[in-house]
Amino acid sequence: MNTIFLSKPLRQVVTDIPASGDEVCIPEELAHFPDVLFVFVRHVGCPFAERDIKFSNTWAAEHTDVAVVIVTHGNIAVRDAWLEVVGGAENLHFYHDPERMLYGRFGLGYSSAWHFMGPASLWGVVSLWRKGIRNRMASGTRWQRAGVFHVRHGRLIWRAIPQSAEMFKLP
Repeated sequence: MNTIFLSKPLRQVVTDIPASGDEVCIPEELAHFPDVLFVFVRHVGCPFAERDIKFSNTWAAEHTDVAVVIVTHGNIAVRDAWLEVVGGAENLHFYHDPERMLYGRFGLGYSSAWHFMGPASLWGVVSLWRKGIRNRMASGTRWQRAGVFHVRHGRLIWRAIPQSAEMFKLP
């Protein structure tokens, strides 16, 4: 999945978005973290993903008791090259989800075209561009929804799911 144009990829299995207190299925390789903040980004190279990673990195430096895991789905080589360019990820862990199965387990399926092409999102792109953040080295799908989930001992304790691409919130 190297290209991100407007065609939708095959839809992954998507469950209901978990509510506070719900048990969530954590990948085995991440199960050793008792307290995890999952940050699901839209796609690699997305200016909003770049902003989200930078904010998450700052948050992780201030909350060292919580493992911050950035979940991506695009090409892993493109992701790693992109991270080298944008920087600001030294306090983060990364989980590669090319089939977007973990996204689906957290209820994150497709967004609408309005989500990423609506006026609020387009204005957000312009605002980020003025700060030096822009689309670069894109990989994945623009249709993927983003979200942030704080999980402690396998139970959801907090979540934020943006209604448009420019929104982002951390606990």
